[in-house]
Amino acid sequence: MSTPLLQYRLQGKENYRLGEPLIIEFVLENLSKQNIWVLTWYTPLEGLKGKIFEVTCDGKPVPYEGIMAKRGNPRGEDYILIPSNEAVSATVDLSKAYKIQQSDECQVKFKGRIHDFSSTEDVVPKENARHNSLNIPGNVVSFRIADSEPQ
Repeated sequence: MSTPLLQYRLQGKENYRLGEPLIIEFVLENLSKQNIWVLTWYTPLEGLKGKIFEVTCDGKPVPYEGIMAKRGNPRGEDYILIPSNEAVSATVDLSKAYKIQQSDECQVKFKGRIHDFSSTEDVVPKENARHNSLNIPGNVVSFRIADSEPQ
């Protein structure tokens, strides 16, 4: 099995309090020997602008209730350079787009899809019809949501 070009890693705290920000860090790593330009759309690198996470709490799906961005063709600034063997990261507050209640176990997974990438800067941006999508592997982050009152 070949090594993937990119992989993601989610990080968060083990415990959050209800009503407080639910900050998750997203790290996107370039595992290749070449620089890669990645379209940030539909990734946490652009913030929460669509249903990019699968969130479950106590085994039940939590629906996405945030904004849904409409897209034309991307511009150059919609891409980010990830140098060879380096990473970029961003944090998002899940409480801004998901109504997460007190739970013993919540799990969050990025849907794992990059909508366009290139190893050559002069070919980005590309029209939507020419996008080269890529599914990327990564982890699931688990945490608990405690009552907002101290115990």
